[in-house]
Amino acid sequence: MDAIAHHLQDLIRDLGYTGLFVLIVLESTAVPVPSLLVMPFAGFLASQGHFSLPAILAVNAAGALVGSGLSYWFGAAGGKPLLLRYGKYILVRPEDIQKTHDFFEKYGARTIFVARFLPVLRHIISIPAGIARMRLPTFFGLTLAGASIWGGGLMVLGYELGANWEHVVMTWKKVDVFVGAMTVLLLVVFAVRFVRKRRSRAAATPEHTPAPESDA
Repeated sequence: MDAIAHHLQDLIRDLGYTGLFVLIVLESTAVPVPSLLVMPFAGFLASQGHFSLPAILAVNAAGALVGSGLSYWFGAAGGKPLLLRYGKYILVRPEDIQKTHDFFEKYGARTIFVARFLPVLRHIISIPAGIARMRLPTFFGLTLAGASIWGGGLMVLGYELGANWEHVVMTWKKVDVFVGAMTVLLLVVFAVRFVRKRRSRAAATPEHTPAPESDA
């Protein structure tokens, strides 16, 4: 296990549920805290009698909602103006921002849930959802469902594997990075196709020219 993993474990050991909550919040606010190292360890501690499984699930759900809510607020309140002003420094054009807004308006609901199971995306998905002003009940409902299933699965993994959880998770982590890269690539391809399709439809739609008014 690397140094980061040990620091995360120490934080959970020292602060208990509070440390777990903080890490889950950070993971949902674009901070790259790996849930693959957090939730299985919490499950392992539960198998040793230090944590309660229902309490872990509750903390995970609360942390995901708080962190994702903060990211949503950033996207809704300041994300778009900040990207319009500084996006050029990361090669993001104003038209790209509008296309992202349109993309999440159409596909955001399913994306919010699925992204919880995908590396990279699970950390940042709430920001474009906020920019697109996704309905809050839908956003929080899908966030809660995805985070509970993903986090709960990792927790059960750590609980069942016991002391062997870290060996399995470290192998899974390597696969996670590969899956993340492939996911980003597929989303880029999907977004490009979506934009091209919209442009084709716009080009095929004839402009309406109002008829000239006749003189009375």
